[in-house]
Amino acid sequence: MSELEGWHALASVDDLTCTVSDALGRTGALEGRYRSVWPGARLLGPAFTVRTFGSDLSAVFDGIAVAPSGSVLAIDSHGIVNSAFWGERTTRAALARGLVGAVIDGACRDVNAVRTLGFPVFCTATVPNAGLPGGRGEVGVPIALGGQPISVGDLIVADENGVVVVPRARMEETLERVKILLEAERELLERVPDVQDLRPTGDF
Repeated sequence: MSELEGWHALASVDDLTCTVSDALGRTGALEGRYRSVWPGARLLGPAFTVRTFGSDLSAVFDGIAVAPSGSVLAIDSHGIVNSAFWGERTTRAALARGLVGAVIDGACRDVNAVRTLGFPVFCTATVPNAGLPGGRGEVGVPIALGGQPISVGDLIVADENGVVVVPRARMEETLERVKILLEAERELLERVPDVQDLRPTGDF
């Protein structure tokens, strides 16, 4: 089983982001303002990065066109929330490309369409205004979202708790740590311990 396959085997685990953050030493999460545009959404996959310019969303379509199937598009739109960098058209294009989700430092629109299409989008706002095409921006470059640096190939995990980034160089060790923590949590809860046994200790 490949490293990524090992991660995908955990994709259905509830509250996986919490365990991943624990495995990273209680770090790795984007700021709490990143939320899914529809309830119950979750995603897991390697990042492909986009950096927009002003309200120009051209780079988003450029990123969709070249991102490998199975990728999560990570979009650095510099916190702009008065123009949307994602909507129904980008969702349909991403689905056709085989992408598995998007995380945006900015706004999304066409929320009902995105929900109906079942595409996971995590963003910081929603707004009806569409971004404009201007041919500017970059793809495949290092970015930062919500206080976390992201490079192409880093793992992004998101659910209703938020979004966590696992650096590519730490994916294998973090996966093993996640498995250990999940098993330890299962054993702890099965013992129906005294409430004091549920108190976190040290480094888990």
